[in-house]
Amino acid sequence: MRKVTKVAVIGGGASGMCAAIELMTHIADKSSVEVTVLEKMTRVGKKLLVTGNGRCNITNMNAVNSGYRGDVEFAKTALSRFTPESNIEFFNSLGLYTRTENEGRVYPLSNQASSVLDALRFECERLGVKFICDYRAVHLKEAVTAFSRKIVVNNRDRFDYVIVAAGGKAAKIHGTDGDSYELLKMLGHSVTPVAPALVSLNCSDFTKALKGIRSVCGVNLIIDGKTEYKNYGEIQFTDYGLSGIPIMQLSRFVSMSPSDNIQIHLDLAPDFSKEELRLYLLSRREKDTGLCENMLSGIINKQLCITIMKECGIAVNGRVNALSDEKINSLCERLKCWSIKVKNSRSFDFAQVTAGGVKCSEFDPETMESKFVSGVFCCGEALDVDGDCGGYNLQWAWSSGRTAGRSIAERINADNAQNK
Repeated sequence: MRKVTKVAVIGGGASGMCAAIELMTHIADKSSVEVTVLEKMTRVGKKLLVTGNGRCNITNMNAVNSGYRGDVEFAKTALSRFTPESNIEFFNSLGLYTRTENEGRVYPLSNQASSVLDALRFECERLGVKFICDYRAVHLKEAVTAFSRKIVVNNRDRFDYVIVAAGGKAAKIHGTDGDSYELLKMLGHSVTPVAPALVSLNCSDFTKALKGIRSVCGVNLIIDGKTEYKNYGEIQFTDYGLSGIPIMQLSRFVSMSPSDNIQIHLDLAPDFSKEELRLYLLSRREKDTGLCENMLSGIINKQLCITIMKECGIAVNGRVNALSDEKINSLCERLKCWSIKVKNSRSFDFAQVTAGGVKCSEFDPETMESKFVSGVFCCGEALDVDGDCGGYNLQWAWSSGRTAGRSIAERINADNAQNK
C-alpha cells in the first residue's frame, strides 16, 4: 500500500492555518499527504476575528526585524524569508487584497477580519485540509519502534509530523490558555516566564472623572527611577487606569518587571517645549480674567485641565490673572511631566498577546523544528517572540507558520522522491 504521511496542526488560528496552507501548496503529490487541523474551540480562527478592532491588521510594512521583543535573533530568519511583501502576495493568491494605511499598517480591502479568516479557511478546504473542532490536545509524546517513529496526540492519534500552533495565554475566551506550553514541556522543552502584553494598565489613585477622555501625549515608562521606554500618541483614560496604543506598547515591560516602583510620566502638552509652555501660561495670565478651569481649553481637555489644576493646588473657580508665578511654574511642570503610579498590567484575559513563551533556542530557526524531537514543529505566539501593535504579531504568525509548513513539505517531497 502507498504510504500516506499524516500531519497534525494543533491550533486553528493564524499561524496554524497558514502553516497548513503552505504545506499543502508545496507538496508535489497531494494524495500522499493528509493534513488535519485540531482546534479546541467550536470553530477555527475565533481570535483572528477580533484583531485590529475587527478589521484585522494583517501585517505592517515595517515588520521585518524591528518592532519585536523576546528572542528577536531567532525570529529574524522567518521574518526575512517571508517578509510583509511576501505575506501580502500570499493573501493576494487567495483572492484577498489589501490597502496600506498610516504607519505601514496593512488591512484587507473589505475592512473585515472575517474576510481574512474566510480566505484561509476556504483555501484549507480547497487543498483538502481537514478540520476537527472541539478537540483539545492535552498530551503529546514520541513513540519509536524498530519499524516506525510517530508523534502521538492524546495517547491515541498518531502522526508523522505535528505543528504546535495553539498560541500563548492571552485572551482565553478565544482558546489560547497555555496549552502549547504544556504540550511541549512533555517533550522536554522549557518555557520562559510569560506575562500579558499589548494590554491596558491598572493605576493607583486614579480619578474616574477622566474616564473616556483621549489625549495625545508623550509617554515615558519609569521603573525604579530609570526610563525604560518612550513613546508618543493618543492615550485613553479609563476608570481603572490607562489604555491606548502607546500604553499597550509598553505594557510588556510592566508585566515582566518585578518592581512595585513603576510610574508613567505623561507630557500632556507635547507640542510645546517647557519654556514655550511657560511663556504660553504667562501670556494667558496677562490676557485672561476668566476662571482657571477654562485657562487651558485651547490646548487640552477641560476635565483634564481641572484634574491637573487641583493637583497643583489651584482653585478652578479662581481667576487666571490672579495666579502667582509659583502656581504658573507648578502647572507648567505638571503638564510636561504628570506622574501616574502604575499598580500592574491587566490580566491575560484582556491582553492581545503573550510576552515570553517556549524557548526559541530549542528550535531550528530555519525550519521551526524541535531540536529535541524530530517531526515536531512550533510556530506563532507559543514561541518567545512578541511584537508591537500594528500588524507585527500577525506578521510573525504568518512568517513562522509558513516556515514550518514549507519545511515539512520539503521533507515529505524528498522522502517521496527517495521512495519512488
